[in-house]
Amino acid sequence: MPHRPSPIQTILGRLESALAALSSTTDGPAGRLVSITLATPELHLHRLPPLNGNWFYWGEPSRQRYLLGIGEARRLTATGEQRLRRLSDQFEQQRAAWHHVDPDESGFRATAFTGFAFDPDDPMRQNWSGLPNAAIFFPELLLHQTPDRCALTFSFCHGSRQRARLRSRHLLQELTDALLRDPQPHSDRNRISRTGTMPSDDEWLLQVSEATQQIRQGSLDKVVPFRRISVRAEHPLDPSRLMASLDDLYPSSLLFSIRLDGSTFAAATPERLISRKQRLISCDAIGGTIRRAQERGEDLQLGRQLLNDRKSRHEHALVVQGILASLKAHCADLSAPPHPTLKRLRKLQHLWTGINGELRGDATLLRIADDLHPTAAVSGFPSANAGRWLSDHQNAARGWYTGAAGWLDHQGDGELAVLLRCALLNGERAELFAGAGVTSESCPIAEFQETELKFGTMLEALEHA
Repeated sequence: MPHRPSPIQTILGRLESALAALSSTTDGPAGRLVSITLATPELHLHRLPPLNGNWFYWGEPSRQRYLLGIGEARRLTATGEQRLRRLSDQFEQQRAAWHHVDPDESGFRATAFTGFAFDPDDPMRQNWSGLPNAAIFFPELLLHQTPDRCALTFSFCHGSRQRARLRSRHLLQELTDALLRDPQPHSDRNRISRTGTMPSDDEWLLQVSEATQQIRQGSLDKVVPFRRISVRAEHPLDPSRLMASLDDLYPSSLLFSIRLDGSTFAAATPERLISRKQRLISCDAIGGTIRRAQERGEDLQLGRQLLNDRKSRHEHALVVQGILASLKAHCADLSAPPHPTLKRLRKLQHLWTGINGELRGDATLLRIADDLHPTAAVSGFPSANAGRWLSDHQNAARGWYTGAAGWLDHQGDGELAVLLRCALLNGERAELFAGAGVTSESCPIAEFQETELKFGTMLEALEHA
């Protein structure tokens, strides 16, 4: 019987044909980014596979849409007050010269990942040291997965085809090996114990009390302090098992994970900062939180309680107001329903308003994000006053927690998610982050309990990691 080529050999053979076709058609300066997308029915991605090295991962479990990037063909970085505008300008320069071919007409676009910290001046020290303040990452190998299609995009610098061949073979072997090696769950749960809290519980309660007093005095309307807890697991925490657990437990959330230079960060967030599809944009406004209940009648009652809670409605209205004000300069048409609805998750329910608009100019996704971030949901309102309060109370240096991350494609479309319900992993240890919106009607104990509810999302998932 004739020998059947392996999936890797088949894909590499088709890549070689595409590279040969490029040799006679592609010109331009050395260093220009070139991407080749090939349909790969031989492969299927569902959840983050166990990988060595660096990766970038985006998942939408409810839509069964995933992106997985391995390696870096190029990285753009920026820091400081104008970081997102500078990143946007760098990306537009790259995009203008980015050559993408799709010989199989798969319909997938060449795509980069992006992420940034909450504070533009955060030095990203200690456990955050492996992650840049703000960056765009162009993966060498990108796997696109939708419910019925899969494709790979290979990216390299024009003029380095031989290196591209070698790297493609290496990364493709790594990927296919990982896809065959599904993460094996522990026989029992990975027991998690808390080892530290910062600030202390008493200090945080005092902060909330002081913030409430300042708000009543009229210096600001809302501020969002955060807490950080350190935990230790019985076994080393496996990112692939963690993301599989989050996929199962929180299918309506947006999943993001990155491993870079020794730092591993993961998030399962309910909040989309912004998405852009041609001239149409959409944002999530989330503010106001209450727990879920197992019994249906009690759960519905809790939802009604949240919808009718004056403090939560006020907090939510400030988020909507801030987003609309930020988008007004970019959109000819903005729409937001007059009343929020409930966004129900596994253990929490939030007040949610979807905001949509149509761009009037050619503003890029990152330039719009620069005006949007940080929203009142993660910083406060008015933004400048809330930012000063957070800085004065050592609440601004948060790393990527309450920053944003997502993807950008070579046509300028993309999506960013606010980085909430997240963890920074390091072997058996992890750091978790949670905040609460403080207004004039806040009760410190109630806000503390809200952060505990939010910690519960990642704590439950870590037990399966």
